[in-house]
Amino acid sequence: MDVLTSKFAPTAVGPYSQAIDFNRVIYLSGMLPINPNVTEIN
Repeated sequence: MDVLTSKFAPTAVGPYSQAIDFNRVIYLSGMLPINPNVTEIN
């Protein structure tokens, strides 16, 4: 199992990862419409 992150996406707001790679299947977390420049929900 690998934790996947991207420097182009906002950091996780809660205790979860952006994505998990488990046996070559990628599970993505839900995404919020957060503007990474001001960390506000648009």
